[in-house]
Amino acid sequence: MLRLRSLAKSRKYIASRIIFNIFLHPLRHYPGPFLWRATRLTWVVSLQRGYLHRDLLDLHNKFGPVVRIAPDELSYIDSQAWKDIYTTRPGHGTIERGAVWFRKRTPDEPHSIMGFHEEDHARYRRAFMGAFSDKAVKDQSPIVEQYVDLMMQKFREKSGTGDGVVDIVSWLNFVTFDISGDLSFGESFDSTEQGQPHPWVEIACRFGKGIALVASINHFAPLQKLLKYALPAKVREKMMYHQDLSTQKVRQRLQMQEKRPDFIGSVLKYNQEKDEKVTSKELELNMSVFIFAGSETTSTAIAGVLFGLLKSPQAMQRVTAEIRAAFNSDEEITVANTTKLEFLTACINEGMRLGPPSVIGVPRVTPRRGEDICGKWVPGGTSVAINQYPAFRSALNFESPGEFRPERFLGQQDTKDNLAVFQPFLVGRHQCIGQKFAWAEMRLILARLLYTFDISWAKTPPMNDWDQQQTFIFWQKEPLEIRLTL
Repeated sequence: MLRLRSLAKSRKYIASRIIFNIFLHPLRHYPGPFLWRATRLTWVVSLQRGYLHRDLLDLHNKFGPVVRIAPDELSYIDSQAWKDIYTTRPGHGTIERGAVWFRKRTPDEPHSIMGFHEEDHARYRRAFMGAFSDKAVKDQSPIVEQYVDLMMQKFREKSGTGDGVVDIVSWLNFVTFDISGDLSFGESFDSTEQGQPHPWVEIACRFGKGIALVASINHFAPLQKLLKYALPAKVREKMMYHQDLSTQKVRQRLQMQEKRPDFIGSVLKYNQEKDEKVTSKELELNMSVFIFAGSETTSTAIAGVLFGLLKSPQAMQRVTAEIRAAFNSDEEITVANTTKLEFLTACINEGMRLGPPSVIGVPRVTPRRGEDICGKWVPGGTSVAINQYPAFRSALNFESPGEFRPERFLGQQDTKDNLAVFQPFLVGRHQCIGQKFAWAEMRLILARLLYTFDISWAKTPPMNDWDQQQTFIFWQKEPLEIRLTL
């Protein structure tokens, strides 16, 4: 009898919440589908299926530039939202990150640079900024070029003695993680040399799935205290392995006597020169973020560009001609002199538009008093974000949004493309700190590949569109076999 009463109360509570969310909630006037407005569970199911990016695009196609995608969350694809949500506006409150996506695991754990604590985030940025300046990228270039040289050597061997077929997704993961490992910890993972993924690489490439699962659980308050029990054992083990190995690598790097132009070196210099410090625990936690953020997103962007070029023969022909006309040998192709390749830069932008490395935005939360966004009042406590994939793929922002057209970024076409909405590295105080370094890697790797090899599909393309892959914040990339011909 008691169980029946409890069940009846639960049903009554759920029904009352749905009625409130649909008819009485402060966001009731914002458009969106019934089930998404009624309960957060619809959003969670979409995220866990891996197709939230496509569902959001469908919703924006139906309901317009702002959609209510949960009882307390709005999704935007209007370029004005970049300024209104992510930048500091005179006379307006600060719209800060919410705790759902990057909640601390334990009370004594420090916040990371990805967390919601604004003062800590600003301090971390100041400490790490020296590793991502123009001078730093120049100093780091020999390290980057060293690993790209090694990858190209492996590719020449495969092309000269075999059929030249490689899974480019795997190799891009190898080289970007090796570069990130060297610049993070003073040593690579030897994945490029071995042609095999280090266990850490395999875990990191699926790291977004764990973050998405944690965020889904954190949306339901009763489950937050049970998080360690709600997460599958394998997920917990992989997360702990990632953190423990990062801690070990940081401590080994701190024992090195040589001064290196790397990420930890920047923090050590900052700690020596400034009154404020980054503690050892904070450094260990943040390096577990940098090793992933500095590699997975870059490899994804490059793979997406190659996919777009292979689907667009004219663009492939034009960018290859540009690169081969600019250099007399592949040794001339360095980080410093690839910035002049305008069409290659346009191709990279177009690749990131069609397949942004981060497909959805980490939501901000409006201050208690509320805030004006895109000319309309949003009540306090509302999660708000520009979600990159639907924003970059919407016909409201781009002509022929599903087609690979690099020319749109050259300013040579009379189009209605809204390039202001294209911000793959975000804007404002949380703008990607490593974007200069990412650009250096992307230009160098693509220029070296396209200068040296003619690239074609090894077999029928595995998908018609990059978006057919699953996403969990980041792309769950499928193998992409291409043929490299000298």
